[in-house]
Amino acid sequence: MLPIRIAGLLLLAQLCAAPFALRGQCMDKVSHTSGTQQVGCTNVTVTSAGSAGSLLPICGKDPYFIGNMSSGSYTFTFSPAVSGVRVSLYAVNNQPAINNLEEVAFTVNGSFYPITNPGVADGCLPEAEISPTGKIRGCTGCISSWDDLEITTPINALKVEDIHVSGSPAGVLFSLYLCCAAPSCQTDAGQINAAPLTLCGTGMATVPAATQTLLEPGDLLQYILFADPNDTLGSILATSNTPSFGFNPALLQPNITYYICAVAGNNQAGNVNLSDPCLDFSNAIPVVWRPYPTVALAVGNPNLCAGACTEITATFTGTAPFTLTYFHSSTGATTQSFSDNIGVFSFCTSPGAAPGPLVVQAVALEDAWCSCP
Repeated sequence: MLPIRIAGLLLLAQLCAAPFALRGQCMDKVSHTSGTQQVGCTNVTVTSAGSAGSLLPICGKDPYFIGNMSSGSYTFTFSPAVSGVRVSLYAVNNQPAINNLEEVAFTVNGSFYPITNPGVADGCLPEAEISPTGKIRGCTGCISSWDDLEITTPINALKVEDIHVSGSPAGVLFSLYLCCAAPSCQTDAGQINAAPLTLCGTGMATVPAATQTLLEPGDLLQYILFADPNDTLGSILATSNTPSFGFNPALLQPNITYYICAVAGNNQAGNVNLSDPCLDFSNAIPVVWRPYPTVALAVGNPNLCAGACTEITATFTGTAPFTLTYFHSSTGATTQSFSDNIGVFSFCTSPGAAPGPLVVQAVALEDAWCSCP
């Protein structure tokens, strides 16, 4: 704490700064929009019909764009068959007020495949819904999206179709990930039982060790810190043999959500081989590092007579609301709350105060996340 001096009122003060699960075999992303390419464990042939094209990623979904002003579809054939797929959808339109309604339908091995299990929220748009007939539509009055919609059945051919029920919706963007059959895989990264973490300053982010793990001979269990739940492998920031990560300012930023999960796979020179076909991830625990709050004080009138008052402006960094405690020997400790990053409070001298500097000390501060004694 630094002094606030009155009678020259020198004021200086400084005080200190989903769970979701990814299945190990459903990580191979299909990215080509025509022709045949090998993806993971299979050769994928892509054809399209009607309104179909490609877009750059939006909310982690790409590249397949269907249904722009008219119905359209992409069809994927797999040789050999895959054990399932994972689909993420963006911008499914259901706006009765302007007569715009589209539904996304899936055809598996030549037959309509009704969806029964929902996807998961992606935080970008309101969640999509399952229609009474097993198609995907937006919530009423919404443009909606979903992550990790899984179809878990052997698939030789998959058709993803955007059907215009009414009006002229703007189309749907989607990603497709393949689940490669791996019946011999026993590797299981297990489960981390922890709530989301919020840390103050640069403290260590530590979660309990994963439980219910199963490692095949030659496997290794490690922990990763990553940035994007839609691209776990592509956003790994740090790897550890223990479930603890420190704040590295060269890699991390305060107030940004990161994730910790366990990863299991073949041991390759002391690290998990991220290309292992049996690679498996646990659920992920969100973690955010919050900076400690700070306060700077400034006085309107630095020269006071005995018994007079002046206004002191407190400028905070951090997340409101703020609670500031300041101390003066004649008045003791005073605590005030402030709803914004700038607040004003009055300070008065006693009627019999002797000439000379009066010292006010900021002794404690807390914001919505962290406190600094």
